[in-house]
Amino acid sequence: MTRISSNNIQTAISLAAKAAKLNEVPIGAVLVDAQGMIIGRGYNQTHKKKDGLAHAELIAIKQAQNKLSDWRLEGAAMYITLEPCLMCLGAMANARVAKVCYILADPLFGSVESRFTKKQFAKLFPKLIVEKLPDDGSVRAMMKEFFVTLRSRQK
Repeated sequence: MTRISSNNIQTAISLAAKAAKLNEVPIGAVLVDAQGMIIGRGYNQTHKKKDGLAHAELIAIKQAQNKLSDWRLEGAAMYITLEPCLMCLGAMANARVAKVCYILADPLFGSVESRFTKKQFAKLFPKLIVEKLPDDGSVRAMMKEFFVTLRSRQK
């Protein structure tokens, strides 16, 4: 299993910023193989693609599967700026991703700490290792700025 890499975290944050510039919820995801090499990148594109499945994590998984010509991503680790939703966690588990590292909790859709107890999560995803990473304030600030801007546009 790979150790936590600040480069991968920074890449995920950069991808989230790219999403924000496109008026997408600023979520970025980086998928690395067991050796720590990036095999997939993604950022939210639900509005751009008019596709509710165009979450950052799913895009990164699809990219990695295409790159490796295999649906199994054994030993891979996913770095995400926001706590993943249940759909994305299911996709990661099905693809055999070993570890998920996220920065910010998502009280609305997050399905690690926000919607499930540790016991419920372990029952749903017994093999998935999850780690919450510290935020230096940049991810929270980016998310807050995005939603303040979005609300001001809606008025």
